[in-house]
Amino acid sequence: MLSIVTTCKNRLHHLQHTLPWMLQQTCAEVIVVDYGCEQGTAAWVAQNHPAAKVVKVDDDPIFCLARARNIGAAQASHPYICFADADTIFKGDVGGWFERTARENTIYRCGDKIDELVGFSICSKANFQRVGGYDEAIRGWGHEDTDFYERLGMIGVGRSDLPANALDVIRHGNEERQFGKNDPGGYRSRTEAVVLGEAYRLIKIDAMRLLGAELSLEVRKKLFAQILATHGEARDSGKNVFYINVDLPIQAGRNVYSKASRRLSYVVPVPAPVTA
Repeated sequence: MLSIVTTCKNRLHHLQHTLPWMLQQTCAEVIVVDYGCEQGTAAWVAQNHPAAKVVKVDDDPIFCLARARNIGAAQASHPYICFADADTIFKGDVGGWFERTARENTIYRCGDKIDELVGFSICSKANFQRVGGYDEAIRGWGHEDTDFYERLGMIGVGRSDLPANALDVIRHGNEERQFGKNDPGGYRSRTEAVVLGEAYRLIKIDAMRLLGAELSLEVRKKLFAQILATHGEARDSGKNVFYINVDLPIQAGRNVYSKASRRLSYVVPVPAPVTA
């Protein structure tokens, strides 16, 4: 019934603790995505937990959580997909509870106030595919989860919470997080990630609503790169804000004699530099 997708980039020491709990879930399969892990995750899983499916990704030196989750989801053989990070601990039988509770048009998330579990979710494979999965244009720290939830909401998917205390996490510092590491075009701080990620989501959602359609991955990647590059120029020049203009294509069916076009314009603050 449930396909649990977990990704690993140099976090094998976490997965060694959490994977056995994932494999104990009722009516569930587990898919582990080894995304360029230098600790030999794929080999360790195959040797110690052969019941888990393993997908090895070795064509991208920079961790992209959205792409990693999409790759794992593509291997799911059950009608519902659960996304759990390598540090997520299943304290009870979430799979058994979900078998009794599952509703098609609902996304299930952790209701406990634990920041590290914001990315945990369970949704139907059908709805996952309807919104195109996670946005692989988002690289670096965060926002792929919130973006995914927003797009599910746009197609009418509701939210429900897991039972209290069903999950826990292995606490750790930011130095173990892989987001943006070794990425020369990435964020310099988490503050930058928050501001620029929110700007990207806002612009993309506005464009989608006006066009009535999803933007292509190529267009989204260009938009994300434009935001990072324009912000970098403003930051290095000592400016407090930067400007983003997005021209929307003329839609088919509009008056052919009309010369009007639409441009979205945004003013985005430049986060203050992080001081030691």
